[in-house]
Amino acid sequence: MLSLFSSLLFAQDKNKKSRSKYESLSERNISVDQSVPGLLQEAENLMVADPAAALDRVEQALATSITQKSSYNEAKCYLVLARINEHQGETELASQNYLDAYKRLVSVYNTTPDFRTTLEGLGRVNFNLSLFDQSKRFYEDLLNTEIDENKRLETELRIAEIEVALGNAPKALEKVSQLEPSLTSNESKSLQSRGRAIKARAYAQQDDFTAAENSLIQSADETAGESFFDTDSEILDEVVSGKFVPEDEEAEELLNIYQQQDRKEEEIALREKIAVSKADANLPLQATKQRQAIGKVLIEQGRTNDAISQLRQAAVLADSTGNFQEQANTYKALAEAYNQSGVKSKAIEAYKSHSLALENLIEQQQTQRSVRESLLKKQQDIQALTKDLALDESSYLLEETTTELQAQQLRGQRLLIYGLIGLLVLVITATYYIYRNAMKTKRVGQLLALKSLRSQMNPHFIFNALNSVNQFVTLNDERAANKFLAEFSKLMRMVLDNSQKEFISLREEQEMIALYLKLEHYRFRDQFDYGFEIDPSLDLDELEIPPMLIQPYIENAIWHGLRYKKEKGHLQVNIYQNGDGIKISIEDNGIGRVESARLKTDNQKKKNSVGLKNTLERIAIINQVYHTNYKIKITDLNEDLSGTCVEILTPKNHG
Repeated sequence: MLSLFSSLLFAQDKNKKSRSKYESLSERNISVDQSVPGLLQEAENLMVADPAAALDRVEQALATSITQKSSYNEAKCYLVLARINEHQGETELASQNYLDAYKRLVSVYNTTPDFRTTLEGLGRVNFNLSLFDQSKRFYEDLLNTEIDENKRLETELRIAEIEVALGNAPKALEKVSQLEPSLTSNESKSLQSRGRAIKARAYAQQDDFTAAENSLIQSADETAGESFFDTDSEILDEVVSGKFVPEDEEAEELLNIYQQQDRKEEEIALREKIAVSKADANLPLQATKQRQAIGKVLIEQGRTNDAISQLRQAAVLADSTGNFQEQANTYKALAEAYNQSGVKSKAIEAYKSHSLALENLIEQQQTQRSVRESLLKKQQDIQALTKDLALDESSYLLEETTTELQAQQLRGQRLLIYGLIGLLVLVITATYYIYRNAMKTKRVGQLLALKSLRSQMNPHFIFNALNSVNQFVTLNDERAANKFLAEFSKLMRMVLDNSQKEFISLREEQEMIALYLKLEHYRFRDQFDYGFEIDPSLDLDELEIPPMLIQPYIENAIWHGLRYKKEKGHLQVNIYQNGDGIKISIEDNGIGRVESARLKTDNQKKKNSVGLKNTLERIAIINQVYHTNYKIKITDLNEDLSGTCVEILTPKNHG
C-alpha cells in the first residue's frame, strides 16, 4: 500500500514539473525570450505610428520582466506605457502608470535617470489633472535629485506656475525673482520666456495689469537694446506695430491682459502679427486660430466686412491644415458674418462648407473613438496579465505546498499501527476541523452581512440627484444637466465598483467623497460651502478604509444640519494622521442634532435611523472580523447644541 502511494506521488510530481509555471503566458501566446530593452525600444519607435503594436511590445516586455523578477525592468515598462497614454491623451491612465513605475523605483533605484523621468512625469500629469499640491510635491522631489542646471530652472519655473494655479501669486513672484539672475545668464530663450509669462500671470492675478504688461515687454527691450526704446510706451508700440512678436507663452499672457482690459485694437494688432509670424513659420493651424479670434473681435465691434476678410484668410489656412475641427469652426463663423452683412448666397456656401467639415469631423471622431476603445481594451489586457501572472505564481506555490502535504499524509499512514493513539489523533483532528469550519461559516456569514450593508446607498440622494437633472432639463439648461449627469454617473460607477471591495485606498475614498460633495454643493450651493483637507504627509495609496464609511455622515450633516439653517452654512471635512491610524473629522455649523430631530417627520426619522444604524453595524462587523478598533464619536460643537462634529478613528491596519 505504501508503495502504491509513493508511486502516485512520484507521478504527480513528475506531471507537475512538466507543466508551465506561468500558464497565462501560453494561453495568450506570449513569448518571454526577447530582450526587454529591445522590446521597449520598439515600443517607443511605434508609439506615434502604431500605438496598438507599441502596447503589444510593452505587454511582452512586462511579462518577461515579471517572470525574470526584475522590478527595474517592470518600472521601465510602466514608464513607456505612461508615455504612450500621455500621447493618446489618457492622462489618468498615464498617472497610474507613472505611480506603478514610482513604486518599483523609489526604494532601490532612486538615483537612476528613470526615477527622475518618473518624478517629472508625475509632476506633469498631476498638473494637467489640476492636482496641484501633488504635482508640486513631485517637482520638489525632483529638485532633490541630481539634475543639470537647465532642468533645475525648468522645474523651479514649474513650481512657480503651480503657485499661480493655487492662487499664491506673491510666492510665484518671489520665486521667479530669485530665478531671474540664473535665467538671464542662461542661453535658453524658452526658459526666459516662460519666466516672464509666469511673472505676468501672477501680476494679472493680483489685478496689477501694468506690472504684468511691463514684465512681458521686457523681452522686447532685451531684444532691441536700450537705445531702440526710450519708454515703456514705445516698447509697447513696437509690439503692436509688429517689429517684435513675443514668444507663444508671453503672447498668450499679453492677449489675456488685452482681453481683460477690453483693449480690442491692441489685441487685433498683436493677433495679426502672430498670425503672420505663424504663417511664415509654416504653422497654418496656429495662424488659423489667430485669424478666427480676430474675426470674432471685429464682429463684436460691428466691423463685419473686416471680419469677413479675416475669416476668409482663416478658411484658406484651415483648408491647408486638413483639420476638420478648425474648418468647421471657421466656416461657421464666416457664414454667420456673411449672414449679418446680408450676403445670403455666400452665407449659404459657407454653411455648406461648414456642414461638410462637420461630417468629416464626426467620421474622424468615430474612427478615433474606435481606436481609443481598442487601445483601452489592450490596456485592460495588460493589467489582467499582470494579475494572472501573480495568480499563476501563487497557484504554483500552492501546488508545491499541496504535494508536500500529501507526502506528509503518506508518512502519517504509518502511525495507524498505534491503534488507539491514532484513533485519538483522528478524533482530535476531526474536532478541530469541525470547529474551524464552524468558525469559517460564521466568518462567511459576517462577510456577507458586511457586503450587504456596504452595498447600500441612500436612495434619497439618488432620487434627488435625478430630480435635479430633470429640473435642469425643464429649464432648458442642457449643459448643466449633462455636466451634473456625467458627474453623477461617475459617482455611481465609483460606488458600484467600491461596493464590491472590503477595503479601498484612502485615495479612492477621497475621490468618491470629493465628487459626492461637489454634486451636493452643486444642488445646494446657496445653502452651504464646504472645505476638504487631507494631511499631505498621508500616503493615500497605502492607507485603506472600508468604502462608503464617510459618506453617510456627510449626507446627514447636509440634509439634517445645514439644509434647515436660515443663513448659509459651512461643512468641513478633515483627514489627518492620528498616531498609527487616521482621524476623519466631519464638522458642520448647522442647526444641531436636537433641533434637527424636532423638525423631522416620522418618515425622515426612520430613514436617518436606518442609514446610521447600517454604518454602525458595518463598523461592529469589521471590528469583529478583522480584529480592529474603528471608533465613531459624535458631539455637539456649541453650548446651544448647534453644530455637529463626527470623528471617525481608524486603526493602523485592518487585519
